[in-house]
Amino acid sequence: MKYFISFFTAFMLIQSSFGLTTEGSKSHNCRYGFSFEISQQRNWAYQQALVSSIIPLSPASFSKLQINDIIETINGIAAHKLTAEEIRALLFDNTKESLRMEVTNLGYKSKEILLQQDCKKSNSINESELAEAYSFYSLENTSTRSFVCPFKTSFHEDVNLLAYSSFGFSPVDESNTKLENYINLQIKSELEKKGMTYIERNPDLLINTYYSYKKNPNYVGNSNADRFPTEYRFNIHSNKMEKLPIYFNPLINSKEAEFILNLGVRLVDKKKSSANRLFVVWECEANELLQSNLSLENYSLVHIPLMFMQYPFAKTKETAQFKYTKKRYNFTGISYNIDNLREINDVDKMSPAYKSRLQAGDIVQKINGLKMNDNLKDASNAYKQFIFQTIMLRDYNVKFTNTEGFTNCMYWDKLKYSKIADAFQRQEYKTEFSYLYFFEPYINPSGTNILSFQIKRDKSVMEVSLSPAIRIEESLETY
Repeated sequence: MKYFISFFTAFMLIQSSFGLTTEGSKSHNCRYGFSFEISQQRNWAYQQALVSSIIPLSPASFSKLQINDIIETINGIAAHKLTAEEIRALLFDNTKESLRMEVTNLGYKSKEILLQQDCKKSNSINESELAEAYSFYSLENTSTRSFVCPFKTSFHEDVNLLAYSSFGFSPVDESNTKLENYINLQIKSELEKKGMTYIERNPDLLINTYYSYKKNPNYVGNSNADRFPTEYRFNIHSNKMEKLPIYFNPLINSKEAEFILNLGVRLVDKKKSSANRLFVVWECEANELLQSNLSLENYSLVHIPLMFMQYPFAKTKETAQFKYTKKRYNFTGISYNIDNLREINDVDKMSPAYKSRLQAGDIVQKINGLKMNDNLKDASNAYKQFIFQTIMLRDYNVKFTNTEGFTNCMYWDKLKYSKIADAFQRQEYKTEFSYLYFFEPYINPSGTNILSFQIKRDKSVMEVSLSPAIRIEESLETY
């Protein structure tokens, strides 16, 4: 059964998704760190370029650029009349080291963004890329997971959502004040994050919610219900994927669900509404089948933020697809030569490695006592063997499928940490890059996150100890 990805394949995937990248020169790849698409949604940036994704810790992520920003100008050139190819040519202009744009969104108009290229040698692999390539060393810290929510999203095509900057709420149902106030609080938080303003009197948009929670009248029960797969969804409050008692599988009959839940949100233009008809600008509705009890309060806590990722721009209407990427790893600032993994290609300025006086051209002989390998193919084969030979040390109760489709993704079994640590010390597995997760007890039982590098420089060999920074990269996006 296929449950791993080779180092080489992972590296190629990483290289092909380096973000908005310019060639710069044959020896370097440069990036701004965002992607764009041409909107076909009539009420938001119709036939204009908008920002569709932003790579963590890239120049774009450090700027004030936001997902769904409408790109108005690129280096002073109006973008709304340009084709996708013309826009790409401006963004990939390798004669310029910086990019100046004006962008518009719900909370601002023609905001200026200045980005400087982030460049690296084309034959380099950095620790962020290595953490992804070696993710099976620590799936607890590094993985990419996808999930789908049954959100039906609709919108009025004859309005421009930029025309709405404020919002308020319809009167709450006095028989359910606590629940409705709780849901409204979640909605208020999400819209304010987008730059909209809450006002009680005469808002541009009136928020109307509806919901139901009931026992399934057709429920027949099933003695094997506990074996049916339930869903993982991302909770922005706990900042992790959580398993919920939700069925979302076409192979599961609706009669197997004990409860049925409905939650919907409407954004209404009150000025254009009449006594007989609401002028609904945008609406998102969820209908869920539940294995067991899940209160509307708890459901809304997780799903209101996900629902409002569909506003103002929804990539899909019938369902919403999400991708959550997380990396947590030791950062020293070293980039390695992909053609000779023992060679340091570059060292980020002011990084832990830089402060320890490591430099480009140094040869790494050992890391934490483990001999350094210089061959990409050997590294890939050893990685496969490590995954295969240690599968029995995984926790089968924590199993998930990652975005690449590998079904046997599992955390390490907490009762077997000592055996796992022993496996990481076996030289044939070439686990020198396990230093990326050296803060974990199943790799380093001592608990001291100090790294030891044996370095050869010219004819001299020296031992260098350094304290890495634990770096976290996270993103949640629709696709």
